[in-house]
Amino acid sequence: MKNPFKNAYKFLPLLWLGFGLLFLFVLYLQAPPRHIVIEAGSKGGSFDTTAHLLKNRLEEKGISVSIINRDETLGIIGNVNRANSNSDIGFIAHEVKSGQYPNVKSLGSINMEPLFIFASRGLNLQSPADFIDLTLGVGPKNTGARLLTDIVLDEYGITPESSTYVELSLRQMANALSNGEIDVGFFLQPTNNKIVAEIGTYGIAKLVPVNYAPAMVKKYGYLHHLVIERGSFSLLNDLPSSNINMVGIPATVIAKKNLHPAIAVLVSMELKDAYRAPTLVSNRASFPSMNYELDLDVDVDADQIYRHSPGYVPFLYRVFNFWIAGLLDKSALLLSFLLSAYFFLYYLGFPRAYDYWKLGVMARYTRRLESLLDIAGSRPLTAQEIQEFRKIERYLDSRTKATHRAASLLAEIRTFV
Repeated sequence: MKNPFKNAYKFLPLLWLGFGLLFLFVLYLQAPPRHIVIEAGSKGGSFDTTAHLLKNRLEEKGISVSIINRDETLGIIGNVNRANSNSDIGFIAHEVKSGQYPNVKSLGSINMEPLFIFASRGLNLQSPADFIDLTLGVGPKNTGARLLTDIVLDEYGITPESSTYVELSLRQMANALSNGEIDVGFFLQPTNNKIVAEIGTYGIAKLVPVNYAPAMVKKYGYLHHLVIERGSFSLLNDLPSSNINMVGIPATVIAKKNLHPAIAVLVSMELKDAYRAPTLVSNRASFPSMNYELDLDVDVDADQIYRHSPGYVPFLYRVFNFWIAGLLDKSALLLSFLLSAYFFLYYLGFPRAYDYWKLGVMARYTRRLESLLDIAGSRPLTAQEIQEFRKIERYLDSRTKATHRAASLLAEIRTFV
């Protein structure tokens, strides 16, 4: 078959230079980003706490992080889903429909967040059905906490007409409950949240059970039946004084599907270190996990990290520097394609870089032989020049690489040596 690339040698330097520059540019685009944006909930909440945890870990690697705090947490996933938004990572603690957010993936659920219903200690409340005519502190609209609060109140027949709803942030609600400004407060937070722990441990307010929690879980498939065991907050003070049935929902870290794999790996390892411990409603090593949020695509690297034993680090990140590992991780598919393309072109006859290197060596040696021949015609060659000639002679003869011109030059110089 006729080689379609037989004349390519003359253009090969420019071709390889172009390929090299293009390859370097593409590699530059594959490097981990230097800045990411995390959307979190209100300050002091679990989303905000986790966001700052991730910020500290990422900034150790030279990646700057901006945290956007927003009270309306239901909108976080929509911002992460938008291709033109700057939000890279966010959080959810509410229902997500399958296929609703095609540009979002899960980095794992990190804990279970119960809906804590705290009531003033002077009130004898047995269930949410007793909240008629009371002042209720509820979260802002368009938040996971408010959504779950409304579900519970609606199931127990409580409405804004039967009771007074006061919208408060997390800190405002804790203060209002302590100061007696509200009768009941709703907190959708993990059990280790500082504000919730203080209320429960110091007996500032008492928990109201949701004894129909199992039935609600059957009705709302994304909810979970949780139990705060007697004495969980304080064994000494017997708080709570009985087992408390509750409903809750997993908190999940989400990200853009095109989030750089190096960032996903770093975030997942930090989450595993931070959330593997037991809580009042979960056993050790229950989290982080991909087993709770089932309607989002899963980040494969994060899933592998969570499945392995503590201390597991993916191979590339165990062997190489973070930035090099991230570059190779992101470029794996591209490098495979380029390698396949190279062998395909080589099969068709496209000259290899090694072939061009051999031609370059031949051209340099031929020019040097011409120079030595000119010198030999005017004076005897020095010992160093003879040694150089012998080196070129051995190279060309042993590999039978000499062109007709080089062979002729070798023969002429031998007459002077």
